[in-house]
Amino acid sequence: MKRTLIQNAVIVNEGRKVLGSVVIENEKIAEILVGEEKATAPCDEVIDASGCYLLPGAIDEHVHFRDPGLTHKADITTESHAAAAGGVTSIMDMPNTNPQTTTLEALEEKFTLLGEKSAVNYSCYFGATNNNYTQFAQLDKHRVCGVKLFMGSSTGNMLVDRMASLRNIFGGTDLLIAAHCEDQGIIKENTDKYKKEYGDDVPLALHPLLRSEEACYRSSELAVQLARETNARLHIMHISTAKELSLFSNVSSGTKKNYSRSLRFPSTLYGRRLSDIGCPH
Repeated sequence: MKRTLIQNAVIVNEGRKVLGSVVIENEKIAEILVGEEKATAPCDEVIDASGCYLLPGAIDEHVHFRDPGLTHKADITTESHAAAAGGVTSIMDMPNTNPQTTTLEALEEKFTLLGEKSAVNYSCYFGATNNNYTQFAQLDKHRVCGVKLFMGSSTGNMLVDRMASLRNIFGGTDLLIAAHCEDQGIIKENTDKYKKEYGDDVPLALHPLLRSEEACYRSSELAVQLARETNARLHIMHISTAKELSLFSNVSSGTKKNYSRSLRFPSTLYGRRLSDIGCPH
């Protein structure tokens, strides 16, 4: 068994920085040594990390590797190597590929591809549809990181827009439900309004008015309501308005099943600077 010693690094972990060394054995961390502590056994390889920081690998819980079917954009090989180069050692891939990861067969095919091509640790989401919630019971929670739910249309046309289906999805799994939240009815009203003024070529600058703050808030509000009613684990992806954050203010962090949020901001937020809503750059 190979033992590798990375020594004299500044280790950043658990909220502190210390000078020390790390022993890796069979590709797993075997020892964390602080200061002048010595390894318990000889090492086959020694890497001098003097002047360098040594950090745990990052986990990216929202990636689009576009494999299978959309590999003219990217694929598992290119994106997993890019992840590793940036210090990301574990990823969770989204289901809006071609074919979509919405059947057990497509899920197994995705895992096979990831096993063959990924340079980092991996899992993937199972995509929810209006009708496939009956398959949730067959998902292996040790392999599948969650159920991706599109409560607003996005790339891949995986919209779930029936209230009965939403209730079955929220009530039908103990897996994390990762929701993309935008109210499709409000978006349609906004789109119809601006198409009357501009025709089919609505200016890109009006995108925040089409997929408006209210469209985001109403959909996220419904997701939180359904999660509370069913005691589901909810993770709302890429929150884009300050108003939505209020939905989480009364959620206890000590409860077994929390509501979480993923904020993936651009440099401006629906025409407002992040500093205007109290978010750091």
